[in-house]
Amino acid sequence: SGAAEKAAALIESLDASSLLSAADDDAEAYADLQRSWKDSDMGPEEKSRIEARALAVPVSLVERCHAQIVAIDGFLPDCNPNITSDAKVGIHQLAGAARAAYQTALVNNPPA
Repeated sequence: SGAAEKAAALIESLDASSLLSAADDDAEAYADLQRSWKDSDMGPEEKSRIEARALAVPVSLVERCHAQIVAIDGFLPDCNPNITSDAKVGIHQLAGAARAAYQTALVNNPPA
């Protein structure tokens, strides 16, 4: 059926390590954002750059989670019916990560 090859290709395409490194990127972006709130000597250009990055990092994570959910969902028709629950757990985990990243974006970009 080719399911094993499709599963291997899916696993390779998911690149979980890039999602894990997003946590480090987010921590760094948030630390810079906090610094921008306290540093009265910071110029407006640097502050704008920091604010943009603090928003871009979690939004990018939402987008990457979505892309991976779509990839897993596309694999489900080829998946062994006895293990589709495992693939669906991956979808739920990615959805949770996307929701957490969305909440981070809201915190990092509060309404004026």
